[in-house]
Amino acid sequence: MHKHIVLAVLVLTGCASPFGKAGKDALNAALETPAPQPMQIAPPPAAVQQAVMDAVRVVPPVTSKPASTEPRFNLTVNNAKASEVFMGMVTGTPYSMLVHPDVTGTLTLNLKNVTVPEAMEAVRALYGYEYEVQGKRIIVPSPAMQTRIYQLNALAMQRKGMSDMRVVSGSVSTSGGSGGSSGSASGSASKSLETSSVQTSTDSNYWEEVGTSLKALVGEAGSVVVSAQSGIVIVKAAPASLYMVEKYLRASELVSARQVMLEAKILEVQLNDGYQSGINWATLQQGGKLKIGVNGLNPDGTPPINLGGTVAQMLGGLIPGPTGSLFGLAFNDGDFGAVINLIKSQGTVHVLSSPRIATINNQKAVLKVGTDDFFVTAVTGGTVAALGVPAMPPNVVVQPFFSGIALDVTPQIDDRDNITLHVRPSVSSVTENRKTINLGQLGDLILPLASSSISETDSVVRLKDGHIVAIGGLMSQSFGDDKNRIPVLGDIPVVGQLFGNTSQNSQKRELVVLIKTTLIRDSQDWDRDLAATQRRFQNYELPQSQP
Repeated sequence: MHKHIVLAVLVLTGCASPFGKAGKDALNAALETPAPQPMQIAPPPAAVQQAVMDAVRVVPPVTSKPASTEPRFNLTVNNAKASEVFMGMVTGTPYSMLVHPDVTGTLTLNLKNVTVPEAMEAVRALYGYEYEVQGKRIIVPSPAMQTRIYQLNALAMQRKGMSDMRVVSGSVSTSGGSGGSSGSASGSASKSLETSSVQTSTDSNYWEEVGTSLKALVGEAGSVVVSAQSGIVIVKAAPASLYMVEKYLRASELVSARQVMLEAKILEVQLNDGYQSGINWATLQQGGKLKIGVNGLNPDGTPPINLGGTVAQMLGGLIPGPTGSLFGLAFNDGDFGAVINLIKSQGTVHVLSSPRIATINNQKAVLKVGTDDFFVTAVTGGTVAALGVPAMPPNVVVQPFFSGIALDVTPQIDDRDNITLHVRPSVSSVTENRKTINLGQLGDLILPLASSSISETDSVVRLKDGHIVAIGGLMSQSFGDDKNRIPVLGDIPVVGQLFGNTSQNSQKRELVVLIKTTLIRDSQDWDRDLAATQRRFQNYELPQSQP
């Protein structure tokens, strides 16, 4: 528990500012401090130990008994009373049978070589008679309505999420008018032109879903009371309906309790001259050590892809239409370092962010690191001063624009440990761009506009526990001028150009997002994750201070 608290505080404070060498040494010392050991109990005297050993030696060894097997029998009845059939099933078996007096009806069965539980399950499936096993006692309750109380562990809240990705190419103005005997009116509006758009929304209200589902199971004859505040569900229904209610609640709680740890690396790769067309992912195979699946949808490696070059050459005809700049790959090797080191051979790698977050099944997790800057988006009203009339300042409307890194992930975990992820990473940078508009006689109008540079993607991938999915292909290019001149002589107007040269260069960058999934099944998974976090902090190298 001591290490858990230290690591939690370390992760929270590490996002704010560097902690220096003294802080690192103190944290490492705290992490290496062993947890308090339980109090040692003094051993008993030697005479007591000898007496116990003598008593053990005289006890004869206990022979292990063979495991008892369920007795099997044949059961053949025709239109027999249900109560008499139930009582006859346990004859010659270790089970006891309790049948409620209200149990009526007849049974027709022909069962061969079955046990008592197998016969009772067959009767339940065919005739709907419910039963309950308590040790070696089997109870067949009354078919009348009964009331059961169940307890569920879930947060009493409603959680909504939405992600929106749009590509707007411009806007058009639309106008309309109407006229009549008394006058006419006209107006215009502006409408944005979207070339593509992806909208994803989630609405999680566990308790409302449970109430709706249980009401459908019990039907109109039953009743359901759901108390989200206390975590209690009260159901009144027939025994057959109560059996389905218990089965649904067990499955629902099991599925919703699955948890996954998501670790991401958002990289910006400044490509070398030989890789201007993009990262050559074929080099990441390393003789078959890293297996790759198309878009992460087939981590088992089928159908195979061509690992012969860039994205367009690798994907070939597996994706219909022209291959775009976005793709996804799944790596069976869960080592971030191996993937990043191989990418370094093709360019300079800058790790923009390394977020880590845990979330449960079908719950959206959002991580945001950056700043919100406010920019002017509208200016209305305002008058200049006139004779006897003071000037009125205009109304300025500002809106926040986010600059930084955001990661939006929603996992879905099935019973085979396959994880389907909805991933939406975004890297944005907003700067102020002053635009001057000539208004003729009114002068020039300077507008401080917000200029956004955004790299984002919205995709759905599927991978196994411990695998890494890579989302890349987000390319950007920048141009610059390098000026080399002789001091003094190069600064002479016009003639100075003879004493220097100017060269233009371009740099291509590719944004790569690596996401690793780790299922959290028990406390041992948490301990392994905390141990890995401790090793990372102990191996952390402080940046060299600049003079």
